[in-house]
Amino acid sequence: MVTTNDHIPATSLQNNISVFWHRLAYKHKAAETTLYLMFLSGFLLWDFIEASWQVERVMLIAHLLAGLTVFPLIVGPFWTSHRNLLNRSKKPFLRITGQMTEWLLIVCTLTGVYLMFYGNPGNLIGQINQDVHFYSSILLTPIVFRHAMRWTVLKVFKR
Repeated sequence: MVTTNDHIPATSLQNNISVFWHRLAYKHKAAETTLYLMFLSGFLLWDFIEASWQVERVMLIAHLLAGLTVFPLIVGPFWTSHRNLLNRSKKPFLRITGQMTEWLLIVCTLTGVYLMFYGNPGNLIGQINQDVHFYSSILLTPIVFRHAMRWTVLKVFKR
């Protein structure tokens, strides 16, 4: 039997990781809350809102720090573990909204990384990235809400 450095059988360690990963796929509240808070902080940065510079400054820092730390630590692991459910689901609605969520998360993440490194310097590429980031998040938020409606942290509707 193969063992790890701390004398725990490898099969036991692999089994524990597999069980943890499977359970993580159902622990959505932190990931869902993170997405909603990221949307809210990003929405307050939108040009049409015309928030004061003091509000924008705080929201930009919060949005950036959450995107660098909270998103990859909470949403990333949930997203990757939840993909197994998406692939095995027999429910077409959950598969479709899950795939839409996944593609919008990819677009939001890639444009967010671009904006983190380059921002919007006022050129066409910067403006396109900013707009795609914003509009994909506007689509993402209601799709995530509808996808998770029975279990959502926003208990608007009864089961």
